[in-house]
Amino acid sequence: MGLFSTVLHLFKTPQTETTNELSAELRQRYGFSKFSRLNINNSNFKAIIDDEVEGHTGVFYLITQQHGNWTTIIELNVNLEEPFYLYELTNSLSKRLHTYALSFHLHDSDVLYYNLDKAGESLDGYNSDYQYFLTKPASREEILSQRHTPQQFSPVLPVGKTTGGLNEILNEGYWMAFDNDELDKLETPEGDKYLIDEEDRFVRVGNYLEIYPQSDYPFANWYSHSSKLNLAECYLLKAEK
Repeated sequence: MGLFSTVLHLFKTPQTETTNELSAELRQRYGFSKFSRLNINNSNFKAIIDDEVEGHTGVFYLITQQHGNWTTIIELNVNLEEPFYLYELTNSLSKRLHTYALSFHLHDSDVLYYNLDKAGESLDGYNSDYQYFLTKPASREEILSQRHTPQQFSPVLPVGKTTGGLNEILNEGYWMAFDNDELDKLETPEGDKYLIDEEDRFVRVGNYLEIYPQSDYPFANWYSHSSKLNLAECYLLKAEK
């Protein structure tokens, strides 16, 4: 099985405010009534994941301190009869916090998605392989309707970075094959030159946006790279109904 990973980044929003509004959204939208903080540090994190996060009902989110311009929420686990996922909160949290919200979802290491919203307005979305979940080939018009528009990132790009540079990373693989008219009859890319490591792309996009200022984006495979974070300063939120 490949890697599944869902994270949400909030622009210029402190950890405390992020935690408060996330809790309020969970209470009002999903009916959660019990909220607690699990005490973690770099030495006990994996034990907490095994014993608490994986072993109990509820939703579990790790909220980091602010790194540069971004505070990050990591979806550690969703253990509910009727699950929902962190990327579904992108728009509502952007509205609550009056800021940009950027969520990523890596599905089974095969396909990467993002949603970029601002203050309740959906700005852009991305699908690294539009054909992935479809059972029949999509039309050219349908594919074009789903194309990303990274120009929407202009207000949050670091100094020296461009939407063109971001677009180069996003277009690798499926979208480059589409532009080169090298999709086969099933609308999948032809040739090994279009094979992409989606976890690596995820990391490169995070680095390009300087979401973690040490130029080492640790959030794609957060479990393996938890030692790169100061976990004692993170907030591990447990929410139950």
